[in-house]
Amino acid sequence: MADYSPNACLSRLLFVLVLITVCTRPARARPKADTIYFKNGDRWTCEIKKLDRAYLYVKLDYVDGTVSVDWSKVDRVDSPQLFVVRTERGDLLSGPLATPDKSGEGRQIAVGPEPEAHSLPPSQIIAIEQTATSFWQGLHGGVDGGMNYAKSDAQTQYSLNTDVAYRRELWGATANFQSSFNGSDSGPSNFREDLSLNALRFLGRTRNTYFAAAIADFQHNDEQQLQLRTTLGGALGHLIRENEHNKVYWLAGSVWTRELYNGNGTTSVPNTNSAEGLAGVAMEYYRFKTTDFRFVLNSFPSFTDPGRLRLNGNASVKFQLIKDLYWRFGAYLTYDSRPPRSVATKSDYGVTSSLGWSF
Repeated sequence: MADYSPNACLSRLLFVLVLITVCTRPARARPKADTIYFKNGDRWTCEIKKLDRAYLYVKLDYVDGTVSVDWSKVDRVDSPQLFVVRTERGDLLSGPLATPDKSGEGRQIAVGPEPEAHSLPPSQIIAIEQTATSFWQGLHGGVDGGMNYAKSDAQTQYSLNTDVAYRRELWGATANFQSSFNGSDSGPSNFREDLSLNALRFLGRTRNTYFAAAIADFQHNDEQQLQLRTTLGGALGHLIRENEHNKVYWLAGSVWTRELYNGNGTTSVPNTNSAEGLAGVAMEYYRFKTTDFRFVLNSFPSFTDPGRLRLNGNASVKFQLIKDLYWRFGAYLTYDSRPPRSVATKSDYGVTSSLGWSF
């Protein structure tokens, strides 16, 4: 049986943090061969990192760290490097960046090699990302954690959250791991873990608002006496809106679920296998360039046990402090309308506060 003592949990937390730090080591930077021209006549030679939420992030030889530039102040962009560009219509374009040599209003940015390059106004571009030349360069995400300890009764609390995304032009994959512990030497302990893996593929080369997704989720929850719940399935989704301020999408599909409960100590609960539907919605809202709000809610109505409904929800607010350091407030909800008879608790919810680092 797994060890969920405070010391064991602390050791696990430290191990995960070290592993993530090693696995997400900085990749070799691109050469600073990009040029951006400002509307006031200034020019920078730099490395373009990304365009995100109406800010262009670049690195300069003579500046430590990444500099953010207001995208509306940029007049021209030229780069021989490869990028993936997303427009407000949902189009995905890839290739080098260039600006035709003409002045005045109506200037456009060309994406891709000539003569197949696509030209569009800068105001229609909502995201620019470097095309990964290696696996490590394609990884983006963050890790955050928090911990409290009281000597009086050896009370230990901790939370850990990690998000990792790998992005390509037409497909991507994400992994999210959440863990929380609350226990002491004088009382019962509650341990919760949730590992979610997702892969998606956009269904068109342009106007990419529809996608197919593969889903895997693994949960452990002492509060609900859930030893392990394995969920595997697929879904189709639609990107309703994506711009510099928000992103909204929904998905629908079906999953297979296998559950193992601990029981109440006297009554055993057999493993169960069931087919369930999946309906979910997600929303991301960006305020300025320092604040993120994210909300995800997935519902699982049972096909094999009509009337049973499960819900998984997560919400978080992230505040950027300095550079890649941020503070995160999160909340989670797990609900089961009809758990096994020996399991009295239908729901589990909580809030967390943690310090994190993005990469």
